[in-house]
Amino acid sequence: MNSDDEFTPEYIATLVLRAQDGDLDSFARLVDRYQAPLLRLSYRMLGNRADAEDVAQESLVKAWTTLEHLAIPEAFPTWLYRQAVNRCKDILRSPKRSATVPIDETNQDHPSMTDTRPANDPQRVTEVHSSMDELSRLLLTLPEDQRACWVLREYMGLSYAEISETLATPVATVRGRLSRARARLAQDMKEWR
Repeated sequence: MNSDDEFTPEYIATLVLRAQDGDLDSFARLVDRYQAPLLRLSYRMLGNRADAEDVAQESLVKAWTTLEHLAIPEAFPTWLYRQAVNRCKDILRSPKRSATVPIDETNQDHPSMTDTRPANDPQRVTEVHSSMDELSRLLLTLPEDQRACWVLREYMGLSYAEISETLATPVATVRGRLSRARARLAQDMKEWR
């Protein structure tokens, strides 16, 4: 099983239970499923490749070493994303944060982070890349809590309830942060319309 459609909550729970019993193959399947989403989440939070790769790897290692403490196996995705978001916040608050080269959105070495389908209109592709570069830049100007909510909703596709669980924040707070983030991004992106 490797299709995202096959990773139902029940299947994830089964893999988690098996991994909690020491089954490395089950945990490897979870890693295969969540490594790319963790990288995307971390990149959108941090804006650079090196830190994003470190966060994704650290989150998966921490998941393996603390998996026995996860009481609700179905909560694995939000539990894992919470670890990544918390690590991203730690990095953002760190006075030693290094400025690394941002990920090139067109880099074909990272298909999990970009859409690699061929384009028909080079001008349109250029416009889209320019807009995405600007959006990436503007995301980094959002307060970290708003950015986390926006990335989890818009890039990761999590529901308000899942974001609430991931961030250990009430749903109303999630809605408020998303509203403020969307308003600010819409205002700042006006010139790109």
